[in-house]
Amino acid sequence: MGLDASVHCNCIKEGKAPPHPFAELLAFDETGEPILKKEGEISQDLWLAHDKWHRNSCAHSGYLVDRRLGNMSLVAYVREFLQSNSPNDFPLLLKRVVYSGTHCGDWIAASGVPQLLTETRRLQGLTSDSLILGFANDVAALAEASLATGNPIVF
Repeated sequence: MGLDASVHCNCIKEGKAPPHPFAELLAFDETGEPILKKEGEISQDLWLAHDKWHRNSCAHSGYLVDRRLGNMSLVAYVREFLQSNSPNDFPLLLKRVVYSGTHCGDWIAASGVPQLLTETRRLQGLTSDSLILGFANDVAALAEASLATGNPIVF
């Protein structure tokens, strides 16, 4: 088990994807993920066709950046490092990213990403530990993609 995060691309929203098989049902949730509107019951066949279309909708398969931030132990290691090195300087990283090594289904809105990027840059300058730097580099890549698209970072 571990912690994964991604940022959806905007290819579909920008009209760079092939037409959706059920364009009248296409919508986007708060994370930027294309979904089917829930007008009545949507059949499994429609969802499967939508998922197949989404996987092939662009060169990114719907995700501009997709990162494995680490397994539970690595996330705990980063959390312990942050807590022992000026934890007040890393409130977003501590409360929204490394609070658990396995959280999912939540996100950081694009409006919070500038703070996350500031904290991540601060972390990058604080250590030469390759594990922590790798984690910080991945979070920075996610943050930059979020800023570029306006989409949240999804865990």
